[in-house]
Amino acid sequence: MQLINTFHKIQNCFPNNMFDIEAWRKYTKEFSSELCEKCEQDSKDYDFDKDIMPVLNNVILNKEAAATANASFIAIAERLSRNISQLFKSDIDPDIILYLGLCNGACWATTLDGRNAVLLGIEKIIELNWQNESDMQALIFHEIGHIWHKTYGNLNPHAQTSGEQSLAQLYREGIAMVCEQILCNDDNHYHQDKNGWLDWCTANKAEIKREYLRRVKENESTQDFFGDWCSYKNHSDVGYYLGCEFVKYLKQFYSLIEIANLNIGEIYKRFEDFALRG
Repeated sequence: MQLINTFHKIQNCFPNNMFDIEAWRKYTKEFSSELCEKCEQDSKDYDFDKDIMPVLNNVILNKEAAATANASFIAIAERLSRNISQLFKSDIDPDIILYLGLCNGACWATTLDGRNAVLLGIEKIIELNWQNESDMQALIFHEIGHIWHKTYGNLNPHAQTSGEQSLAQLYREGIAMVCEQILCNDDNHYHQDKNGWLDWCTANKAEIKREYLRRVKENESTQDFFGDWCSYKNHSDVGYYLGCEFVKYLKQFYSLIEIANLNIGEIYKRFEDFALRG
């Protein structure tokens, strides 16, 4: 695993304490030939001056939060270096990069320069107040889970209906959550567990399972189960809990690598069995 920490070069993107796109392009070329184009393409539909510039300039204005993000990255990267062999064989070598993006996401699992990479955008991490160690660990470990799934299985099982697509999303996030728990050495770890979140999910597990199955069958949106900006019955990210519990159920029948290679038909059948149990 290669750790790329560009924190001490980020200030070069702010001549006169203001973000400068040409300085940023030069900065990215120092550690990647592809990152500049990838970020600019991803952010092209946003209003740069209105939506992106204020978030970028906040990095240079909020130096304490930026320093905390850097310290957390160093601590979690060292922890990951010790634990990653629990998931990957020795021939897998993802890059973990702390960088200044263009509001492309707090954490992004992708490929960069021909290698698997986890990109940590310090500007979004600060905006979302996720610079502490706990949140940084969740970001990195979860995206590493998606890279594991992509490496050893089928990250995108063929889904034809919107219901099947919702099921595929639940399956993907469930596998990533299980990988996150493996990296944490804690089978009960949920980084979303704040203010009684896990207790509520556990108490309402039967209802959550059946409601998700109903929506899958009726091709209704499940967006409210995913994302901190959405909520199901006033609780965000319930889909991550449900997906993780579903994958743990699947482990009664398959190895984790076998689970990572299931087709959508088998996932559907097993989820229906899981949802209709007590």
